[in-house]
Amino acid sequence: MEKELNVPTLRFPEFSGEWEIRILSDISNKITDGTHDTPMPIEFGIPYLTAIHIKDGNIDYENCYYLSREDHEKIYRRCNPEYEDLLIVNIGAGAATCALNTIDYEFSLKNVALIKPNKKLINPYYLEQYQRKSSIQLFTRLSSGGAQPFLSLKEIGKFKIPYPPLPEQQKIASFLSAIDEKIRGLKRKKSLLEQYKKGVMQQLFSQEIRFKDEKGNDYPDWEEKKLGEVASNVMYGLNAASKEFDGENKYIRITDIDDNSRTFINDGVTSPDCELDDKYLLKEGDLLFARTGASVGKTYLYNYKDGKVYFAGFLIRFSLKDNIPYFIFQQTLQPSYNNWVTKMSMRSGQPGINAEEYKSFPIILPCIEEQTKIANFLSAIDEKIEIEDARIKQAEVWKKGLLQQLFV
Repeated sequence: MEKELNVPTLRFPEFSGEWEIRILSDISNKITDGTHDTPMPIEFGIPYLTAIHIKDGNIDYENCYYLSREDHEKIYRRCNPEYEDLLIVNIGAGAATCALNTIDYEFSLKNVALIKPNKKLINPYYLEQYQRKSSIQLFTRLSSGGAQPFLSLKEIGKFKIPYPPLPEQQKIASFLSAIDEKIRGLKRKKSLLEQYKKGVMQQLFSQEIRFKDEKGNDYPDWEEKKLGEVASNVMYGLNAASKEFDGENKYIRITDIDDNSRTFINDGVTSPDCELDDKYLLKEGDLLFARTGASVGKTYLYNYKDGKVYFAGFLIRFSLKDNIPYFIFQQTLQPSYNNWVTKMSMRSGQPGINAEEYKSFPIILPCIEEQTKIANFLSAIDEKIEIEDARIKQAEVWKKGLLQQLFV
């Protein structure tokens, strides 16, 4: 039987020969970690990163915590992060997630391992790209036992790393880093569009900006009404568990609504595990409100593109017919709505807002013609955001495929 060669499927033409496999401890100068205690953060001080600040390839320096010099020194003596050190979350829900440090000032770590690559042997960016590729599979293995995922330093040191010559490592790293930069650029563009929409919405709903009719005249003054005055068919959803998606009937629960975009999350879609009743089937103009828990107030406006969707019991449906549903939905994305939800849900025990209370939510309504113009204007921005989001996902899928072929 012919021996399988240890070479990647996709390779730059100037390189040949088999790759080695080496363990991480052999190509690193040091493998250590930060504290597992809980030092007291302060308002200003030395930056302090925890597991929540380490994303897939990104470190959230902007939202880090801060420590006193005294507490920082205790941790820093142990791990002393430096430029191009690799950080790997080694405990909790983000275990195995990694990112390369790209700053050269001091900070402390908690529940994060630190690897100092030997740059004479391994390109740090190559190492990061390989570890990012391996992180999902690694986390799945760590989570399978039921206990809290944990990576010991000894286990990290035994990670097997595909090891081509350094020039080939550098070529792979540069190529993948260029793709990452393209993805970051797309994300920046999407973020700017989202910020622009947010600013415009505030001006529109505060009436700092007003549309005019075809003759250049002002539209009539806006009216204030209660949600219950403009909605019908108000009801709670199905009291049913979920099951594997049957290919047709989708089930939307609070967790199936994206926290940021308020769209239906189609990844991992399920179906209701019960006899289906059309009264729980969403139709055009239906607006859902989360009625309990930490996500109380979260909303979703049904989109026909989402297909055949039934809604769950912790959601309340309001059918909007006589006004522009999208215009009313956009008011639930305003800071004033969030403030209203906070006040209404302040009660003993778990936060919650029932259907009668939601009916009292105050909304402002211009005439239908102005509603239409505002809705069309904001929808056009939404479409641009959706286009950028699709480009991001396409680029990420493309990169994922390349990773499978570029590494052995």
